[in-house]
Amino acid sequence: MNSKKKQTGMGIVEVLVALVVVSFGVLGMASMQLTGMKHSSGGYSRSKALLFAQNMTTRMRINTAVKQTFDYDNFDSDSISCNAPPMPYCQARPGVSGTAAECTPPEMANFDLYTVACGDVGSSGAEDGVIGTLPDGRLTVECLGSPCTADSAYQVSVTWSEGRLRSDDDTPDIKRVQVRLRP
Repeated sequence: MNSKKKQTGMGIVEVLVALVVVSFGVLGMASMQLTGMKHSSGGYSRSKALLFAQNMTTRMRINTAVKQTFDYDNFDSDSISCNAPPMPYCQARPGVSGTAAECTPPEMANFDLYTVACGDVGSSGAEDGVIGTLPDGRLTVECLGSPCTADSAYQVSVTWSEGRLRSDDDTPDIKRVQVRLRP
């Protein structure tokens, strides 16, 4: 009486074990995808912040006539209203007839600070600057000399929030790009 049983299919336990193994693999892949998206978003914000800082430093280097008046010193974009563009507006813009205004160097400094912080004014207002592009975006420019002289260096800082919260409290993770220059 030697009877051998042959198994012809899979049992329910084997199917459930395979399902659990595949589920863990899918969850792991989803976690890796989410982590990759977070790092990609942070890198994109850092690239934009660096471009804004470089834009501001280039504008400061071009407008050398304001070295003696320190018109770029102690600027903080928290103190500016993007709904009120500077007058005169030193650039031609859509929807406004005429040409760009002739600006003095101090007016151009004011225009530069507004344009980098808030963006160019278009039909829907200014929204492509540090404030409107980066989450909790902020632009600051400060003279590093005390007192500030024509030969002093400046520091341009762009800060933003990464959106994730630290584990110890509810404050956002603040990131910063700083550029130092001597115009």
